[in-house]
Amino acid sequence: MSHNADQDLTSQQHHLSSTSYDLRITNLARFIYRLISNCHPEQSEGSRKYMDSSPAERGQNDKKPTFFDVGAGNGLFLKFFKEKGFNVSGIELEKELVANMKKDPDLKGVNISQGDITKITNPRGSQQYDVVLASDVIEHIEDDKRAIQNLWSHVAPGGLMVITVPAHSHLYGKRDKMWGHYRRYDAKVLIDRINEVINTTPSPDKSEETPPYKGGELKKNKGLLLNKEEYPESSQTRRTGEVVFVTFWNIVGYFIYFLYEKILHKPINENMRYSNSLVSRTMRTILDKILRLEEMIGGLPLGLTLVVGVRKKAGDISQ
Repeated sequence: MSHNADQDLTSQQHHLSSTSYDLRITNLARFIYRLISNCHPEQSEGSRKYMDSSPAERGQNDKKPTFFDVGAGNGLFLKFFKEKGFNVSGIELEKELVANMKKDPDLKGVNISQGDITKITNPRGSQQYDVVLASDVIEHIEDDKRAIQNLWSHVAPGGLMVITVPAHSHLYGKRDKMWGHYRRYDAKVLIDRINEVINTTPSPDKSEETPPYKGGELKKNKGLLLNKEEYPESSQTRRTGEVVFVTFWNIVGYFIYFLYEKILHKPINENMRYSNSLVSRTMRTILDKILRLEEMIGGLPLGLTLVVGVRKKAGDISQ
């Protein structure tokens, strides 16, 4: 794989669509799955029951939790969650990437269509899913609040919306512009965006707090998600969702990005991510172990990617 694959997003996505593993995406998928398992155990339990069931039982799709990947790109998230026992489907903006995924034997029978999340609404709630994922999507969209609203409309009552974005506005630079990013996100900015759109509660907004925020649990790094009691609902405000996790991922990537973008002012050479050389394979093995450790910890107060999960109230059928 030549370094050209890192020069634009589309070429990288085409490369990744031909594989079933990627150091970054596969580890991020595992990290998200662990977060879902911790805060939404019925979804992971449902997928495990499906994987342990007989072939005849597997034919009953209603036993499988549903997963919707918005901006499916290379199909790696679809493959991962399908393997975990979810009934997966997705949309992707680029026609060629949709065609690649439809030809992939690992995605045979998966519903994948071309679509733009800023234009795809779900006013009647006819297509809703247990988990809706938008990974590295909304930073490419100027009107990110419209995208969040449309994502939320596809979340079933009791379901989960998961958004991942490039983290830390102070890192924004030439590489972001080259990749078509309108912005990078600080945790509070993204939570405020979500709050504006869907009225979530609680909302982490104390200046001394840093992620990860996990269900009201006080972390050693002072990351705290406020309990509902600390955020009394106004009689004029109807809350439709609850933020269940806010955390960062890929701490090593943060320092590498900072070094190249802000100190050396040089492009990052990601050849290590694809090369089969001994040095590259060794580095991937080391980084894989570090990322798996992050997965076990459940999030750190610093990282290259911001991960947010919002649960829709079980009784809410609004869009």
